[in-house]
Amino acid sequence: MLIAERPVGKPYAGYWEFPGGKIEANESARAALARELHEELGIEVIAARHLFNHTYTYPDKTVSLEVWLVNEFRGEPEGKENQELRRVTFTQMADMRLLEGNWPIVDRLKDFIR
Repeated sequence: MLIAERPVGKPYAGYWEFPGGKIEANESARAALARELHEELGIEVIAARHLFNHTYTYPDKTVSLEVWLVNEFRGEPEGKENQELRRVTFTQMADMRLLEGNWPIVDRLKDFIR
């Protein structure tokens, strides 16, 4: 799995998370996925499937997330927004400083990724 470290200057800097972003007005979730991954990672999403939705409440906000599995893409992911990227296994992820809201996602992903 690919995770990204939140860069200095952003809220929760130094924490790791799955790449993604916000859906813009009049944009589908699939289109937002493609746009965000192109902006953040420089890749073109070829095939992806929606897995599940997840809501998490932080002390300062509540986030509603759509979790997608990107099965195929073109290009090599790179941190276009000054973020470090790492490809990790579930075992390696256990030692990462993930944002709290990502842990329930990791637990559910184990049902989809083996």
